Amino acid sequence: DRPSPVATPSPILMSGLHNDSKVIITVVEARNLPAADSNGSSDPYVMIKDVHGLHMKGSHTKTAHKKKTLNPVWNESYEFEFNYKLHKLSFKVFDHDTFGKDDLLAKLVVPIDMFFDQQEHDRWFPLRNGPRMAGELRLKIRTIMAFPIIFPGASLLIPEPHITLGLGWDVSKKLTVDLDASVIGLDAFRKEVDFVSFARLTAFGGAVQHTGDNRTGEGKGDDESVKIDIARLPPDVLFLAVTINSFTAVPFNKVKSAYVRLVNTSNGKTLAFMRMSNMSDHTGLLFGYMKRDPAGSGWWSFHSVQSLTEGRMYKDTLGHAGAKIL
Repeated sequence: DRPSPVATPSPILMSGLHNDSKVIITVVEARNLPAADSNGSSDPYVMIKDVHGLHMKGSHTKTAHKKKTLNPVWNESYEFEFNYKLHKLSFKVFDHDTFGKDDLLAKLVVPIDMFFDQQEHDRWFPLRNGPRMAGELRLKIRTIMAFPIIFPGASLLIPEPHITLGLGWDVSKKLTVDLDASVIGLDAFRKEVDFVSFARLTAFGGAVQHTGDNRTGEGKGDDESVKIDIARLPPDVLFLAVTINSFTAVPFNKVKSAYVRLVNTSNGKTLAFMRMSNMSDHTGLLFGYMKRDPAGSGWWSFHSVQSLTEGRMYKDTLGHAGAKIL
């Protein structure tokens, strides 16, 4: 049987050749907000921040402010497009002042991958102002994905002969993190045939090409990518393993966000998306592998593993997690 993804995209969005998904956010209400005014009340409103990957007209979006209440009700809905770079939604609650600067009451940051199941989530989120609790905010959030989301243990048929594996990450400006993507060709016995990495940019006579090393994670688009011409792979290669390693030995839990996506090289359309989640203090990751159909149909599939290991180089990761390649 052909493999299938866990979270499928919207048929409407998939009809286009773009990578933008949608998120619908309803700011419903808040409760037990801090009092900012001398009368023991506040005039609160919610700001949805313009974060990297979220397409917003203007710098931020604000609800109306509600007068003299610590338990405001808004019921205001907003719809935004976003791309694969988005990894969080960020909210701030302010007290409106007619004269002077508005007072910050609370903050909230929510990972976007909480909503990749495309179901509406209606829940209360705890608010904080520094170390202090500052009430709760009720939100309704739903995504409409333009591409399949691949979770660990899931697999996806690769429908195109020319694909690109793209890796991207974001880190604190105070850290220098060099994540490296490698693709290793393995035979039927899981023995290495050839590989590409930052140290070796071409394999299999040009069938697999690494575009080069990005040592900071800065810039638009994918930070590193590997282009694969499936038809040119030699017949003894049954697997292509995809590893990610922190060459600077900075653990993954210091990385704010990282992902791998499978892209149709000819038109740039994202075929599948996998975000690194539940990161710990490891430095190596077997993200997944491509597998040739052993029946000889010519089909290849991608299998998500996301097995954490130690090691700054791909050989370290394969040594620890190679048994995960089935």
